[in-house]
Amino acid sequence: MITKKIRHDIVFYLARLLFFVVNLLPRSFTLMIGESLGMAAYLFIKKERHKALTNLNRAYGDSLSYRRKKEIARDSFVTLGRCALEAMRLPKYYHHQIYPDIEIVGEQNLINALERKNGVVVFTGHIGNFELLAAFVAQSGYKTAVIGRELYQKRLDQLLIQNRSAMGLVNVRTDDSPRTILKLLKDNYTIGFLIDTDSFRVAGELTPFFGRPAKTPIGPTQLGLLTKSAFLPVFCLSFPGGKYKIIIGEELMPDSHDRSPENVFKITCQMTETIEDMIRQYPEQWIWLHNRWHTHEV
Repeated sequence: MITKKIRHDIVFYLARLLFFVVNLLPRSFTLMIGESLGMAAYLFIKKERHKALTNLNRAYGDSLSYRRKKEIARDSFVTLGRCALEAMRLPKYYHHQIYPDIEIVGEQNLINALERKNGVVVFTGHIGNFELLAAFVAQSGYKTAVIGRELYQKRLDQLLIQNRSAMGLVNVRTDDSPRTILKLLKDNYTIGFLIDTDSFRVAGELTPFFGRPAKTPIGPTQLGLLTKSAFLPVFCLSFPGGKYKIIIGEELMPDSHDRSPENVFKITCQMTETIEDMIRQYPEQWIWLHNRWHTHEV
């Protein structure tokens, strides 16, 4: 009988092997392998495929055909596979292979936000290559931190943190003291928050997402209001052939920096709506197998 420890060992050493192999292979071959792994996961992991299609039904109802939903789910798996393997190559290949294939839109919005020296709350979602997004900001010369949930296996978590640190990122755990984030914002850091998550570990509110209540973390909103930081939507879209488009949107301007529950809820809803708008434009970029409506499943 295979014990839990043995299973964890197998997963860890396979992950290390994968990191090693993808950094030896040509980029085009790595991208192909990533897409193939994503397609295989879609075809053979029935539980995850069903979860993705269920979420697409929740989001779109009868407005999309079942065939179109299957196409989006399949392409979402393929995108995830391609991005996962590309992210493993960032420390070694970012500058001479990956960066030249990035189209950047709206960087002046980030520059303007940082000029006020109150820090920037970058809100985004599990869209495209979000690991590359954070690396791009850091490698562009901006002080950057990311909020990362600890993985179920500490050794895998350490691999991920090492990968981020090699790109100049400061990694902050979701269970770290809020003072850590406040200090970074006051030091004019850009801090990335993935707010399209339904987590029991952090405080959240039910905000509208594709017409359904979805638990959304409110910590980023509260901290941003406290420090008068800018709220900036940023996304990294991934396309076949290793092409990327980083979109730095216009700053979300709160009517006030009042930290009342009503104002926190209003701003969190606005951020959620911005993410939804991006997903609607590029539905194949989002990870549909994520349990976004877990708290309020219907």
